Amino acid sequence: WDKGFRKVEVKCDNALLVELLLFGGGASSSLVELRLLHQFLHRKWEIRIRHIPRTLNDVADHMTKCANIGSSLIRLFRSPLASVMNLLERDRNIPIFC
Repeated sequence: WDKGFRKVEVKCDNALLVELLLFGGGASSSLVELRLLHQFLHRKWEIRIRHIPRTLNDVADHMTKCANIGSSLIRLFRSPLASVMNLLERDRNIPIFC
């Protein structure tokens, strides 16, 4: 928010969390984290929340592990890490069946 971002896309592999956020279940939650997410969603910005299956979430999972786990701050990657590029290259070569 402080950096001027007003359009955000959130992809999450937790279907229950996505449902709670989309349908307002976080407002009255006893979980502090869920209430904070609910507050973020009600700022004046364009936000899109989507569920992504865990099997398709390797890159995001890896980036999360590369970030400072002890920090509650959002980490912005200005360019992809080499390890992320390797995962993307691997994913590009896997056929997708619909």
